[in-house]
This record gives sequence, structure tokens and C-alpha cells, in this order.
Amino acid sequence: MDLNREDKKRLLIREIGKCRACRFCMDVCPTYQATRGVETLSSFGRLQTLKFLLTGMLELDDALVHSLYSCLQCKRCEVICRGKGQNIDICRVIHDGRSLLTENLTEGENDRAAV
Repeated sequence: MDLNREDKKRLLIREIGKCRACRFCMDVCPTYQATRGVETLSSFGRLQTLKFLLTGMLELDDALVHSLYSCLQCKRCEVICRGKGQNIDICRVIHDGRSLLTENLTEGENDRAAV
């Protein structure tokens, strides 16, 4: 089954909606640790960034692209998330969000527009 862009957005927003904002994932995120607490460079921050991009509350810019593409996909956040009972596939959500961004750019859409 091949989903269209809007269906992909809805699925990602639904998955992000499972997050209870406990922020335990931030404590194990290597990019969050390396930047000494820049929230947008944490797993939680990336989920929020994606949510706001997908809902049109943010416009895509270089800083947001950096935030999403700086994720190492190490899955430490997912171990914590599962341990807390939320079971969000954070790395897949980030990966799929990146894919939607790439689709926009390769199709020649305005790179400053919401995803």
C-alpha cells in the first residue's frame, strides 16, 4: 500500500501524539548531551519540530533541517520510551519526517513552506 503525502503526515502526527512529554529520552540522546542541552537537538525536540512542521505551525528553515538531520538514529531514546510504556518508534518517525522533507525538496516545492 502506497500512502500519499497527507496520509503519511497524519500517521506521523498520530505517532508523535503518543508522546507524553516526559523528556526521559533527552537524557540519553548523544546530540543533546554534546550540545549541553539544546532541546531541538534531542529526540523530544525533534518530535516537536516535526509535529509543528507537519501541522504548519513552523516553516522549514536551515536550523530545523539541521535539527532533524543531526539525529544519529542510535535508538537510545527508543529504549527509554519503551521502558516508560509509551513505545514510540522515534527513529522511524524522524526518518519518515526526513523523507517527507526530501520529497518536498525534490519535487521543487518552496523549501521555506511547511511540509
